Amino acid sequence: MHPTLALEFAEDADWLGGAIYLENLLAALSALPPGQRPTVRLNVLGSPATPMAARLRSYPVVAGPSGNTAAGLLRARARRLHRALVRRWPLLGRFSGAPDTVVYFPAFDARQSWRRNLYWIPDFQPLHLPELFTPAELAARRRSFAEIAAARGILLLSSASALADFHRFYPDARVEPRVWSFCSSIEAGPLAELPALRQRYGLPEKFLYIANQFWRHKDHGTAFGALKRLREQGLSVPLVCTGLQSDRRDAGYFAELMNTLGLHTGQPVQLLGVIPRADQIQVLRCAAAVIQPSRFEGWSTVIEDAKALGRPVIASDIAVHGEQLAGCAGSRLFRTGDAAALAAAIAELWPALRPGPDVAGEQRAAARRDARRLESAAGFLAILDAAAGPPAQSTGRTP
Repeated sequence: MHPTLALEFAEDADWLGGAIYLENLLAALSALPPGQRPTVRLNVLGSPATPMAARLRSYPVVAGPSGNTAAGLLRARARRLHRALVRRWPLLGRFSGAPDTVVYFPAFDARQSWRRNLYWIPDFQPLHLPELFTPAELAARRRSFAEIAAARGILLLSSASALADFHRFYPDARVEPRVWSFCSSIEAGPLAELPALRQRYGLPEKFLYIANQFWRHKDHGTAFGALKRLREQGLSVPLVCTGLQSDRRDAGYFAELMNTLGLHTGQPVQLLGVIPRADQIQVLRCAAAVIQPSRFEGWSTVIEDAKALGRPVIASDIAVHGEQLAGCAGSRLFRTGDAAALAAAIAELWPALRPGPDVAGEQRAAARRDARRLESAAGFLAILDAAAGPPAQSTGRTP
């Protein structure tokens, strides 16, 4: 019997990746046979009426409201009593059996040590690129990371690259790190929807696609620089971009990008902004290839989505992209931040690339996705079960 997973969702319009991460987790757990699924209780830390909150609640693994039944009321009262006792005597939470064992995820605050937390650090970008953060935000991130590293329990990381960072930055950590990498849950929609979508967004017949927020570390500048080089070589390559066109950490960046690079490439570049997730998936299906030029990622949702639909990927050669694209036919890595290297890769691949969708390729990708999703769910459950037990003594190293 698996513990109950208390999934905490705090919606942030500036960080869509967090919501998509949780959605992919729920999709993986929902793919399990009913008898193997854990109970998931969705704790919405904000408005429960948003479309994303409703979408998360729609997954089969998420338990419906139980407070309107006698059994549900008794369980809720027992949980409240247990929490009150554990707050008073924290050791009770480590060694006593709760009415039902509950693990909270994703946990970011190590000071809530009275409960069973499954901690999560999405990535260590603040330690690699501190110049992208305000002093206050950087200090808060450093403090949070250090407190989690010193906590008892389990820390979830998204990649072997992040695990290597953790060992490097916190060699004496007490928390036990585990790696769990999500896979995309997206599915190809009906082909009949694509002509209307193409017309609605004015999509060219053949194009490259970047699906990133316009944040400095996402490095649209390198992609725009590559397009400029291609124009100078006489090659016209249309590019479509979706994503938030602002960054609260760098308010002037988008205007700077447009003024210095984006509109001076001599290439057709379409900026669609934030579009509905369903439409974004269909744009990805139509693309000839996906470009991911980012300088830093925890585990790229863009690449996982492309893999789920069988679309070719041209990505920067950061370590985590190498992990994600290992063994993926049709993928290509280029030197991070090198516009000439990206231009060379596009020039080589462009003649053979074909506009999507590729129905046969999508079917093959869907079979791989379904198998990977079950593996992903089993891996997460093993970590969830471990998080429910007494914290192990750890030096921060994993076997």
